[in-house]
Amino acid sequence: MNQNNVGSSKQILIIGGGTAALSAAKAARAQDSDVGITMISAESRLPYYRLRLCDYIGKSIDYNKIQINNEDWFETNRIRVELSKKVTAVDADAKKVTAEGEDYSYDSLIVATGSTPIMPPFKGKELSGVHSIWTCEDIEALNKSLADTEKAVVIGGGLLGLESAHKISGMGIDVTLIEGMPRLLPKQLDEDGSEVFREKVESLGISVICGKAVAGFEGDDKGHVRYVRMNDDTLLDADVVVVTVGVAPNTAICQDSGMDIERFLIVNDKMETSIRDIYAAGDVACMSGRWFGQWSVASGQGQVAGTNAAGGDVVYKVTNVPYMLASMETRVVCSGDIGASQQDQSGDTYDINQTYDKNQFSYSRLVFRDGVFVGYVLIGEPSKVFNKLQSLIQTRTSAENINNILYES
Repeated sequence: MNQNNVGSSKQILIIGGGTAALSAAKAARAQDSDVGITMISAESRLPYYRLRLCDYIGKSIDYNKIQINNEDWFETNRIRVELSKKVTAVDADAKKVTAEGEDYSYDSLIVATGSTPIMPPFKGKELSGVHSIWTCEDIEALNKSLADTEKAVVIGGGLLGLESAHKISGMGIDVTLIEGMPRLLPKQLDEDGSEVFREKVESLGISVICGKAVAGFEGDDKGHVRYVRMNDDTLLDADVVVVTVGVAPNTAICQDSGMDIERFLIVNDKMETSIRDIYAAGDVACMSGRWFGQWSVASGQGQVAGTNAAGGDVVYKVTNVPYMLASMETRVVCSGDIGASQQDQSGDTYDINQTYDKNQFSYSRLVFRDGVFVGYVLIGEPSKVFNKLQSLIQTRTSAENINNILYES
């Protein structure tokens, strides 16, 4: 796709091909109908719904169903897209970037390079059959390995690990899920909620190991993984290993640019970096010390970055975005302050209202701080009304009122 933006009075360059980059391009076009917009992406495909990749574990990817906008849309909106081009340098003084030996000039630059799955320095990580999941190509490679698999190990109990384990288990493969922390979803769930969720996972035939670390992998004489070795020297059979232990922001191209970097690119509420006319959004950016790693946040930040890069003046407002997981034949939703401790350093008092049905793997936790509803955890049936509860956060409402919402017929 090589629409020519030459002749436009202003040139906006966007590095990245994810939701933050695409949202920035859309917002920039909405702000200025004449501005030249170019997206440079290292991926070979137009932006797609990365959140749906796990749906294709065990089956062929239908790219048309996960593509966000097709090529005609980009041409109609005069957004130039350069695919399979990796940016290697940003020259803020000259206002240009270099990709595959070619220079691209800009008036405003948006860095939306996203993140990359972390692969810890496990011994044997180079063995075939060891996978991470982030792109369509990753799913295609994993599916090839799963074709003759009897036992799989998934390392990491976050959203991606849980979805991967569920889909692989659904193929009739024996799955073990390893979480290094003491419980599943420790940042999202309290201890009781995590226990209910773990029991749901195990009810599906998935083995769960928490609080133990992986040392590495051992393979056969053909260089294919056969075992996962734990730190206590326990060996787990594994024909396939999926590693989902987190992501790292793609900031390498900005290291010598002069931008403030503290692991992430530091931005203000206008998504401006420390260098004039350079913006950042999505997984690569951190605002007011907060990083989210969520699709909806990346999209919202991209909209702000694109609008401002094209001459607008808007800010990104941080809101409580619920954590949502729909996997393991259940749904988990949590938001706000879940009251992990009964009293915080300010001396505020927490009141916790909990109900659960272990037979149905159903759980709710309502959290009140000095009489104000501040957060919740919902698992299973109660999660269907999370949107009603979300609107009540930071209001004075009774537990009885919320319970009526939770269990209304």
